[in-house]
Amino acid sequence: MAGLFNSKGMMHHFSGIRTKVVEIRELVETVDTVFTSFDRMSELGKSVNPFKQKKGKENIPHDMD
Repeated sequence: MAGLFNSKGMMHHFSGIRTKVVEIRELVETVDTVFTSFDRMSELGKSVNPFKQKKGKENIPHDMD
């Protein structure tokens, strides 16, 4: 702890903190990119699903007209 009170120790300490902040920022950007990609793939999958019912139409049996 005494090493933090000299200028060299302070610079080393804050340099380490800055490095960790940059690493966390890069990790957050990577995770955001991954989730954005998953969301895009999900939307693409929904748009090309041949078994998806059309919106606006209800599946009503003919005998209940």
